[in-house]
Amino acid sequence: MKRTQQLNLFAPAVVEDDEDEYDFFQPRDEPRLRLVRTAPAAPVAPSMPKAATRPAPKRAVRRFPVPRGTSPHAAARRTAEAVADAWHRSHGGSRMEIPVGVVAALSLWPVKGADAHLQTDLMLDLDAKGLVGLMRECWAYWWLRRPDLANRALPICTWMEEALSDHELSCVKAVAHAAITNSLLELTGSSVDPYDLAECDLMSWTITGLRSHGAREGLGEYHTPPEVCELMARMELGDCSQVGPGFSICDPAAGTGGMVRAAAQLMREHQVDPRTCRWHLADIDPIAAAGAATNMILWDLGPHTTVWCGDTLAQADTERLALEEKVAIFKHRDGVVRDMTMLAAIGGAERLSAGAVAAQAA
Repeated sequence: MKRTQQLNLFAPAVVEDDEDEYDFFQPRDEPRLRLVRTAPAAPVAPSMPKAATRPAPKRAVRRFPVPRGTSPHAAARRTAEAVADAWHRSHGGSRMEIPVGVVAALSLWPVKGADAHLQTDLMLDLDAKGLVGLMRECWAYWWLRRPDLANRALPICTWMEEALSDHELSCVKAVAHAAITNSLLELTGSSVDPYDLAECDLMSWTITGLRSHGAREGLGEYHTPPEVCELMARMELGDCSQVGPGFSICDPAAGTGGMVRAAAQLMREHQVDPRTCRWHLADIDPIAAAGAATNMILWDLGPHTTVWCGDTLAQADTERLALEEKVAIFKHRDGVVRDMTMLAAIGGAERLSAGAVAAQAA
């Protein structure tokens, strides 16, 4: 049957629909439903996708581990050489107490353990004045806990209270960055175990690396190599069966304490706590004695530790002198803490009183 086209008055447009076979079954008195073919819409340019708002990636924490296969002694020497190189390249001059003090303060920074490396970014991002302030806080921390040893370390930390020039500040920053990027924090902070912290004598390598050859000859300062110290400790103490609480060890020409370190490590290997022993160190060089005081804190040799600076040939009883000085320093520390506590209490009372008066006035 031939289909004829009809005008659909109900459709918005006239179209052909030869494909709609269902139209034959619709009543003639009803309008037929037809599909309307309209002109295609103009193409729309695709919109640019919105930039994804992702959080900025966190910067990985910088770590500077000890090179694999490097012994603690070799690692300490490597760090000290980097410090000396940075100091001399920056034209630091003859004030070697500044780089030695930087190494000492960074070594004694109280944060120790597996998370100690997290402070790397903090230290490297500080400017020179911020670094000096951080070191000053470190020594203040230890002055409250071991004022006797902090007092002995004054020759390498009093410069932090000075008005340093811009050049000196730049030298401080260069030394700090050289020490940190050459594994200082790994050597002195990656563990809380005193045995690990006493595996090397970083202060010895630092001082001898910064001291000129002529100064070493004039002072007669030649630190005993660590391997020799360890051999002598084993020959002297054996299996440590004679070592017990109150055992006393005295080194009248201690340098930075290399012999003491070897003896303490041997005790720990034989399950003897060196904190129960008495340790007395003396040296004629103030910077070496300051380094020894730093090491006594870092190596955790306990409360029965004294360090003296002087000529042991002219002053035979240096241990008694050191003990008397220690008592006086702790007494001074206690007085300062008591005064500060009283001032803090008075300040708190004044603030409470002022608050009460203000409340009544309101």
